[in-house]
Amino acid sequence: MFYNDPIELESFITPIAGPVIIRPAIGASFNAEVCIKRLEHVGLFTVAANSFKVAKEPQQNFYGLTIPLSASFAVSESDKNQLYEPTSAHLLLPDQPFNLRSKRKCNLLVSNFFVDPVSDYSRKLLQSDFAGQTSLNSEVSFFTQAGSVLLRSVAQIWTALNNKMPVSDIILKELEDDLFASFVLYAYENTNAGKPYKHDDPYHLSRTEGYISDNLQNSITRDQLAEISGRSIRTLSRAFEKKYGIGPMAFIKQRRLDAAYFDLLGARPDTTSVTQVAFSYGFSHVGKFAIEYRKAFGEAPSTSLAK
Repeated sequence: MFYNDPIELESFITPIAGPVIIRPAIGASFNAEVCIKRLEHVGLFTVAANSFKVAKEPQQNFYGLTIPLSASFAVSESDKNQLYEPTSAHLLLPDQPFNLRSKRKCNLLVSNFFVDPVSDYSRKLLQSDFAGQTSLNSEVSFFTQAGSVLLRSVAQIWTALNNKMPVSDIILKELEDDLFASFVLYAYENTNAGKPYKHDDPYHLSRTEGYISDNLQNSITRDQLAEISGRSIRTLSRAFEKKYGIGPMAFIKQRRLDAAYFDLLGARPDTTSVTQVAFSYGFSHVGKFAIEYRKAFGEAPSTSLAK
């Protein structure tokens, strides 16, 4: 649905996000397109606007994951501003205020996970109470294995909900289950509730991860990774296997697929092609790229580009 009146948009979003105040971030004109989907235990919606700012008082009944699909946005909390690029998302915790601002054309995908189902699911999945709300970090990085899995779960269920072909209730329920599991496991791994990952040299692995994220559109070789990390490639591979369950080269491939997903969503079909994006991230065979892309995100790259 299209909105030129922020008050009307507020009333449309309130059922799954509670009371909010929405205004244009620049000037007085406001133009927004919104799509909302509600499942049993999670609500999802996209907002595309010329500029956008939203303020929300603390709430108690959901966790809100806000993902930038094109332009970055800033969130003010705890007397500081944090910029969120398309490689990360903001996680709103219960009892926290929310102030988001995007000064240029933005496109956001939001998933709200309701507290009671999350707690219940955690008890069943982990055999423990969910106690992450006080210790979770508000920044969710998609350059971590758990963050990447969470992103892909959101992408797959959003694709299914917007598919022109009808999707069975069984499939939707299993996708919602997958999304809940991804969120609970992400929270579990990033709080004191789970056993924190420890490896011998976090500084050197962190340097390698940073180098990879900065060079996704450049060639990355094993000897470069060894040089950046200051460790042999065998030692580095063991560290990646221990932390992510995959080696560094498979890690690079996953991160490039994630980056291509964001690029295609934020691009225009008349100026960008799937081939251009695939080639920019080192996928020389477009057919194989499309197969891996569909497996990761539940749709063809051409579909993402056309959104």
